[in-house]
Amino acid sequence: MKLTDKRFWVYIGIIILMPIMMSVFTGLVLMKGNFVELFHSINAELFLIWEFAYIIGGLISYRKIGYLNWIQYSFLCWIVVCPFINVLSFIWAGLRIQDGFTGLAYFMISLISWGFTIIPLMTGMWLYKKYHHIKGL
Repeated sequence: MKLTDKRFWVYIGIIILMPIMMSVFTGLVLMKGNFVELFHSINAELFLIWEFAYIIGGLISYRKIGYLNWIQYSFLCWIVVCPFINVLSFIWAGLRIQDGFTGLAYFMISLISWGFTIIPLMTGMWLYKKYHHIKGL
């Protein structure tokens, strides 16, 4: 992994977009289109946890990208990110939220949103694998 490798940065860009997809899914489906709530400080903290989990999971699974096809790699990255999102969201909900049901709701939003990200992750990995051999990239 070289920091001057453009393919690495394209890959990181795809990984960074996954929490944004989680937020869009949360705003559209789970909060019924109420996007104003996504900008509250509590939700911004949760977004940073998602971003951190995806970056760490993506960096861990990057080494296998050349050996697997795009479907296998998408599931590998998705499964590597799972424990990070579960544990970090659970710890965050326990520390930040005092009401048990509200903490449980945020934890469930986090898990449901993570489950949805397999679709954009597979799309991004398909595009990455399809175009990673281009010389300019």
